[in-house]
Amino acid sequence: MSHKQLLAFSLFLSSVVLMLVFATQNSGDSDHAPIRLVMHGSSSAPSGDSNHLNDTHLTETLTTNTVIADPLEQSKDLRAIFEQNKNAQDAARQQLAYRAWRTCLPNFAGTGGDTLRQQMQSLADNTPQKIAYKQLTERCKNFDQLSTDEIRQQQQIQQAHWSDGMVRTAGERASQLLQQEQYVASMQAANTALATRNPQALESLRGFVNAYLRSNSLDEEQQAALSIRAQAFTLAACQLGYPCAADSLQATEQCAYSGVCEGNIRERLLAAFPHDAGGDRQRQQLLSDSARILKELQAPHPDLQTLLNP
Repeated sequence: MSHKQLLAFSLFLSSVVLMLVFATQNSGDSDHAPIRLVMHGSSSAPSGDSNHLNDTHLTETLTTNTVIADPLEQSKDLRAIFEQNKNAQDAARQQLAYRAWRTCLPNFAGTGGDTLRQQMQSLADNTPQKIAYKQLTERCKNFDQLSTDEIRQQQQIQQAHWSDGMVRTAGERASQLLQQEQYVASMQAANTALATRNPQALESLRGFVNAYLRSNSLDEEQQAALSIRAQAFTLAACQLGYPCAADSLQATEQCAYSGVCEGNIRERLLAAFPHDAGGDRQRQQLLSDSARILKELQAPHPDLQTLLNP
């Protein structure tokens, strides 16, 4: 993976939090299902990973293959999801509408995607990145039925929902409080999200941990360690049922935007580190931090501050 791809990968995973929901209307009972974690010594990375680690540290194994139901993952027509939920009164459905809108506009529908469109014209039709772009354009194409004025009006509405917090994820709400220097309230909000044990809420806490990193005076080593721990929230969420397959919406977006297309989200996170002894240590830290998060979720009252400590 090139340095440019690694940078794009990092930027993508930092920004994608903006399009994730705290809970979806179809997530069912899995949000509060008890978690059973099996941890074991391993001489290699878990099956399916592209990088094998020669060590005896703990790796984590999820005992269920259940992936949470997400209407956006299942829909081939994101405009339909938007229309079904844009006037809803509850936050969960408003978040679905917002996610559909943010996924498609401006880059995959309307007239605002010229830069990305021009970039795709230079790629062969059979490249994974261009295929991913075409897949998203197909899922977003019905937004093209909106006029320029309708798009502008809806953009203002969605921006207002974002500003008033209606469509923010749990992690984004906690991050906003942190930016406002409401430290106690921000940690309470983050802990509330953690306690739901909802994979989408857990993934959104990645952004909060990054915001926490920026708000504290940490030395370079501490920042590097906490940055990996932030990524571990995504890895842990994948194991709890967050959609992380290679054909998931997040993976497809990442492929279209950055050209990082090989493997699922977990494998891409692990592959992003250098292929040397230092990179192997970072990969092991990511696995260990993910196991630490999952273990903390076994507690009756999981505490995020525990996970922020060295």
